[in-house]
Amino acid sequence: MSWIASSALVLAAALALGFAWYEREHPTSRMIALIATLAALAALGRVAFAPLPNVKPTTDIVFIAGYVLGGAPGFVVGAVAALASNVFFGQGPWTPWQMAAWGLVGLGGAGLARVTRRRLGRLALAAACGAAGLVFGSIMNFSLWVTYSGDHTTPKLFAYAATSLPFDIAHVIGNVVFCLAFGPALVAALARFRERFEVEWLPVPIRFRAP
Repeated sequence: MSWIASSALVLAAALALGFAWYEREHPTSRMIALIATLAALAALGRVAFAPLPNVKPTTDIVFIAGYVLGGAPGFVVGAVAALASNVFFGQGPWTPWQMAAWGLVGLGGAGLARVTRRRLGRLALAAACGAAGLVFGSIMNFSLWVTYSGDHTTPKLFAYAATSLPFDIAHVIGNVVFCLAFGPALVAALARFRERFEVEWLPVPIRFRAP
């Protein structure tokens, strides 16, 4: 089996598992609406900043969605944002890779939240968003190597990484700047929504008095 075919199977399985995990969570209608809104915001952010290559708030929004809402919602926000924004940029073999890469960014946000208990300050959160940009760029470099390199040699992989380095650096810087600008505010807003969604109704014991 070729590299392209095997990677496509693994990619399809990963996306299917991610969406199945989200469905198994049985999200409420309000949570679904919030996730759809975040995915649309992430997609629009990518389109709005299209004139600036790789400088866009998409990665920050996806990462923060996972950081506040959890792994499954973060994954779906990232995957749907990639699919929706490519209606504007064009669908192609890169779309599943972008869906998986941004989905992984959402999962990374959830993992960091579990480790830090969502207590990151502004600078630490911005640094994490910058690191998420590096992860996304590395996955996309690997996807180019798998799809287009032909013989899949290690020097070609490094060549793709070196060629895309200025764009990856721009992505990281953009992520840091965007997060410093709106990251804590978005975290606070989503945290308030999450608290409202997590209301737990407890049964009230009924006591009968003897006549």
